[in-house]
Amino acid sequence: MMLRRAFLLFTFLGATLAWAQQQPPITLTDAILKPWPLYPERMAGLQWIPGTDQYSYTKGDSLMAGGTGTADDRLLITRGELNRALPAADTLPRLPAMEWTDQRTVLFSSGLHTYAYNLAGKKAALRYTLPDDAENDDADDAREKAAFTRGNNLFIAGPGDKVAQVTTDGADGIVNGKSVHRDEYGITKGTFWSPDGNLLAFYRMDETMVTPYYVEDITTTPSTFKKFRYPMAGQTSHEVTLGVYDTRSGKTIFIKPEGPPDHYLTNISWDPDNAHLQIILLDRAADHFRVMRYDALTGAFDRMLFEEHNAKWLEPEHPFTFLKKTPSRYIHWSQRDGWWHLFLYDIHLGMVRQLTTGNWVVNRLIGLDRDERYAYAEGTAAIDPKDPKGALETHVYRIELATGATVRLTKEAGTHRGQLAAHGRYLIDQWSSTAVPGRTELLDAATGKVVKVLKVGKDRLSARWKGSVELVQVQGENGDLLNGRLIKPAGFDPARKYPVIVYTYNGPHVQLVTNSFIGGAQLWMMQAADRGYLIFTVDGHGSGNRGLAFEQVIYRQLGITEVQDQLRGAAWLKHLPYVDSTRMAVHGWSFGGHVTEALMLRSPGTFQVGVAGGAVQDWKLYEVMYTERYMDTPGENPEGYAKTALPPLADRLQGHLLLIHDNMDETVVPEHALRFLKSCVDKGVYPDFFYYPGHAHNVRGKDRVHLYTQILDYIDAHLGVKP
Repeated sequence: MMLRRAFLLFTFLGATLAWAQQQPPITLTDAILKPWPLYPERMAGLQWIPGTDQYSYTKGDSLMAGGTGTADDRLLITRGELNRALPAADTLPRLPAMEWTDQRTVLFSSGLHTYAYNLAGKKAALRYTLPDDAENDDADDAREKAAFTRGNNLFIAGPGDKVAQVTTDGADGIVNGKSVHRDEYGITKGTFWSPDGNLLAFYRMDETMVTPYYVEDITTTPSTFKKFRYPMAGQTSHEVTLGVYDTRSGKTIFIKPEGPPDHYLTNISWDPDNAHLQIILLDRAADHFRVMRYDALTGAFDRMLFEEHNAKWLEPEHPFTFLKKTPSRYIHWSQRDGWWHLFLYDIHLGMVRQLTTGNWVVNRLIGLDRDERYAYAEGTAAIDPKDPKGALETHVYRIELATGATVRLTKEAGTHRGQLAAHGRYLIDQWSSTAVPGRTELLDAATGKVVKVLKVGKDRLSARWKGSVELVQVQGENGDLLNGRLIKPAGFDPARKYPVIVYTYNGPHVQLVTNSFIGGAQLWMMQAADRGYLIFTVDGHGSGNRGLAFEQVIYRQLGITEVQDQLRGAAWLKHLPYVDSTRMAVHGWSFGGHVTEALMLRSPGTFQVGVAGGAVQDWKLYEVMYTERYMDTPGENPEGYAKTALPPLADRLQGHLLLIHDNMDETVVPEHALRFLKSCVDKGVYPDFFYYPGHAHNVRGKDRVHLYTQILDYIDAHLGVKP
């Protein structure tokens, strides 16, 4: 019997191994359209249940709950129970995403309807209904109603089936309730509810003075032209005011800050008193801001709380976080000491203290404990120019508000993301690294000690891909080290010579290389490695999470130092004995497209192939808010604009360049590509060009498979690689 069991076990293991070996290689369709089976499994919908030590997550068609103990998790709701509480027209085909409003009630949407489901009574109540053409919906804190836009006007849905129209003047050039300033400076939406839900602040943007731009829509016959307003660097910009609508009276007042009309109204935050709000008012030069406090009921200016200045640029990204127990106090983010850090302020007293300090970057405020003794945040590890590996990691920190004493709670190297329970006793930590595919753990929020392991993510990619990911370091243009990532194909042989694809972005706010699962790489890179390439990426000066001095090297010369950093990376590659320096390609999109093309033109011959997508060709053609922050205006910095423009360099092209652009791109408008192509015609240069009809900035959906098939096939063809 023992022999038979051993034989059966051996047979089973052999069959399992054979099955794993027979798994098909990754295709671009897998990598782009069906990626999740290739990532480590996670707990879906994981969140804390308010006011408890319990968390919930979805499992199939059920909502489950677990706690800090070792008892088995319990069932909370099934999809069938939800459907029995809903009208037949809103039957759910699958379990929806759910959000807790209190420990007995979850909120979810079915079609256009948003419901609150009471677990005890097993009943669903309609909260609000959105029309089918609603956009930019934004619910109040109580989730009783939601603001939304239709066209350029603002509305409120709820309670129930009610809909109230807030504005009526929306028209061509007048925009209400949408994000403004082209989503710069932390602006991600256009509506801001007061804590009690009675008042709704909203942006009103007048862009009638901005020059229109047109892109062609070929879905009509004959084609038509879509019009939008696009202020380019140095041109007339739009003007923004802030409306405040009172849901009780139906009346609106407007706040119109004093100063030039084209300044930026950023980071709107409400006081806990529901009667005042703050605007971080940034000047167009983006080097000075004032924090302005207003009466939300009258629109009257109350006072300036404080101001900041920087000789190069400021970029406020975060509204204030007010305390509840001491409502005059709030947390402000600033880079005034060269790193994103947290500061405690008081409406009446000004700055109380700096909470976090040191050579590291705070990048997310998780929350505060119930007693508001501690704030919890995510940030990098310590960063040293001589060893910047700390920038690759994200950790969870506990910060004492009374002293600023800061403790790092997560110990293991990697990228951690925390969720704080409402009372602040426990944290959920979801993390990964290049060595750990994924783990979800329950932590003691005071010490960081692991209380319970909730999930160990299995590496599902390894059954389909046998290559490797390495984190490396390269010396940058200014002598400091840069973080990079090198992907090697399956069966890597150091005695062979491999072609290389360099993938780049290297622009502000973006970090491509992290100590996380597969190093932060995209899955198409694994398919490219399967073709026989090394895939290399380096985060150079100007990229995110390295501190202000590292970022501001690019000031007034976008694309110069960044290109030199990428060339340092190319030189490092060429010194590797297994790199074929005669077969090197570079690819990037948007800012990365600019860097790709600049590499081909400023250092001809370094790369034999370049594929530049959505590339900025000339910063004079890019929008005001982004460009002037880093470059100043063309009138103030003519040398910088001339130095960084690419069309004049077209005759320096060597090798093969594929230029890709989207015909309805409202971010990097098509004029960029056409200007470069005109220069190529004038200079007798012959790049390749592909236009993606109907797409905006980058190619999404099923057409993205076409995009990356084209990119990799183009590189294959010109580097002599057989896929």
